[in-house]
Amino acid sequence: MRKIFYIAFLLLFLCATIPSPEASGTIHVLSVRHWTAPEYTRVVIDTSADTQYRVAEEDGKISVDIDNADVSPSLEREYFLNEPAVEKILITDLPEKKVRFELSVADGVSVEDFKLGKILDKPHRIVIDIKIPEIERKTIEEREKIKTLERKRVVVIDPGHGGEDPGAIGRRKTLEKDIVLGISKKLRDILKQRGYEAFLTREGDYYVSFKERMKAARQYGADLFISIHADACRNRGVRGSSVYCLSTRGATNEAARLLAKSQNLSDIIGGSENGHNNDESDPITLNMLQTETINQSIEFGTMVLSDVKKVNRLKFSKVHMAPFRVLKLPDIPSVLVETAYISNPREEVLLRSSAYQTDVAWAIASAVNEFIPLPYEADKTWAERAAAQPQKDYTAEEVIYHTYQVKRGDTLEKIARRNGTTIATLLKANQLRSKNRILIGQRLKIPSELPVTSYTVKRGDKLEEIARNYGTTVGTLVRLNELKSRNRIYVGQRLKIPSELPVTVYTVKRGDQLELIARSYGTSVSDLVRLNELKSKNRIYVGQKLRVSSNPPATTTCRIKRGDTLEEIARRNGTTVEALMSLNNLKSKNRIYVGQKLKIP
Repeated sequence: MRKIFYIAFLLLFLCATIPSPEASGTIHVLSVRHWTAPEYTRVVIDTSADTQYRVAEEDGKISVDIDNADVSPSLEREYFLNEPAVEKILITDLPEKKVRFELSVADGVSVEDFKLGKILDKPHRIVIDIKIPEIERKTIEEREKIKTLERKRVVVIDPGHGGEDPGAIGRRKTLEKDIVLGISKKLRDILKQRGYEAFLTREGDYYVSFKERMKAARQYGADLFISIHADACRNRGVRGSSVYCLSTRGATNEAARLLAKSQNLSDIIGGSENGHNNDESDPITLNMLQTETINQSIEFGTMVLSDVKKVNRLKFSKVHMAPFRVLKLPDIPSVLVETAYISNPREEVLLRSSAYQTDVAWAIASAVNEFIPLPYEADKTWAERAAAQPQKDYTAEEVIYHTYQVKRGDTLEKIARRNGTTIATLLKANQLRSKNRILIGQRLKIPSELPVTSYTVKRGDKLEEIARNYGTTVGTLVRLNELKSRNRIYVGQRLKIPSELPVTVYTVKRGDQLELIARSYGTSVSDLVRLNELKSKNRIYVGQKLRVSSNPPATTTCRIKRGDTLEEIARRNGTTVEALMSLNNLKSKNRIYVGQKLKIP
C-alpha cells in the first residue's frame, strides 16, 4: 500500500513540474482548414492556446505571422486550394520561434481577420476571410433586382449550419448540414417550378453568419423566411418533426429553450466574427419586431405542421416559440422547421433518403402555396385559382398511358399481348416506324382506354382515400397524373380520376388464372394487374381478394339437361370450363344438376 502511495506521489510531482506548452509560451499550430463560399474563401488556423499574430498584404500575398509558435509534425507545409480568391497556402518557420502562413491570393481581394476562443470541441482559432468585393457587389445587385420585381412572391430558404459547423451528427455519422442542404435545394426547385422566386442562404458546404442570412432575406425583399434543420436529443428514442417561430418573451417550454440555445451557438462554432456576442438583443433590437409578423409566422408554421404530418409523425402538434437569433426579422414571417430527429436511428435513415427529403420539401411547399398564393390572383384561394385555370375536359373518353421498360427477349407482339392491346396501337402511341425497332431499356407508352373525370384536392385529402372513394388504386392515380410520390398532392391540385365503374371483389379459387377471370368479367389482364397492383399476372393465390372494375359482358343463360357435362356446355358455347365455373361461382365442375340455370359468357 505504501509503495502505491509513493508511485502516485511521484506522478503528481512530475505532472506539476513539467511545464505545459502554454506555460512555456510555445503555441502549437494544430491544423489548417478552409471553405469557399461564392463571395469569399475562409482559412482557419487552429492553435493550442490564445496567441498574438500579425497580418500583412503585399503583391498578391497575404502573410499571417504567429509569435512563439511551432507547427505540428503531422501538418502539411503546402496546400493548393485553386479557388477564385486563394490559390495556395505555404507554411514556413521564421527565426525567433515564429510561424508564417503565406496565402497566394487574386488581385483586388479584401481581407478580414479575427480570433475565436475555445468552445465545445473547437480549439482557439485564427480566422482569415479573403473576400472578392466584385462578386459581393454583384450578389447584392442581383438580390436588390429581385426585390423590385412586381407581382412576385419571394421565399428565402435557409439550410442551417454549414462549413465548420456540422450541426447535429447521427449515429451513422450523418451530418445535419448535409441533410438540410439537400432538403433546401429540393424545396427551392419545387417552388421555382410553381412560379415562386426561391433562394438559398448558402449553396454549398460553408458557414454563413446569422447576420448574413438575415441580410440576404432583407436584400431579396423576402415574403417568407424558412430555416431548415434536423433535431437531436440524447434520448435516441425521441422522434418527430416540429416547427418553431420567434418569441420575444422566452421559450414556450424547456425543450424549445434548450433548442434555441443550441442553435444560437452556431455563429460561435461556425466562426462568425460576431459569434462571441450572443446577446439575444443583437443584431436586431427585439422591440422592433411587430406582433403582426410573429402572428403571421405562427399561422404559416401551423400550415407547415398540417402538411408535414402527412409524411412524418409530429413531435409537437402546435408551433412552439423560442428566441432563435436567425428568426429575428422584424417584417418577414419566419419559421424554423425541424424536419426529423437525426439522433433517432429510424429517422436518421429517413433523413438520408432522397425520397423522404423530397416528400418533406413538397409538404413545406404545399404550405407556402396556401400561405402566400401567387399574387396575380391573391384574392382567391389556391383551390379557386387552380379551378379557374384552363383545364382539359376529362369527362370524355380518352386514352390513359402507363409506361413499360423493354427487357431482353421482348417483342412488340409479346408486349401487346401481355397488356391486352395491339401492335398497331403501340406503334402509333410510341411513334414507332417498325415493330422490330425496339431496344432493351426503352420505355414504351402502353395505352388503356378508360373514361376519366377530374377531382380537385381539398385540405386533408390523401391519395389513398381518393383512390378508395373512386374505386381505383394509388398506383393508377400516380401514373395517370404523373406524380413522383403518393404524398405529393396539394390543396387545389386537379387530379385525373378514372370514371366510376362497377367495382366488385372476386376471391381467387383453385385453378383460376388471371386470363380466365378477366374474360369472365369483360376486362383485360393488364387492367387487373394495374387495379390490384400485381407484380406479375402469374402471382395470384387461392383466397386472394381481387378488385374487378368493369361493366360485366352481356351473358346468356342455358338450362342443364340430362346427360350434360360442364365440358360439353363449354365446348358448345365456345368458352372454357374454368370461365363457366368462375362466372357461376361453381366450386366443382361435377356439381351441376338437371334444370340448373348457368350463365354463359
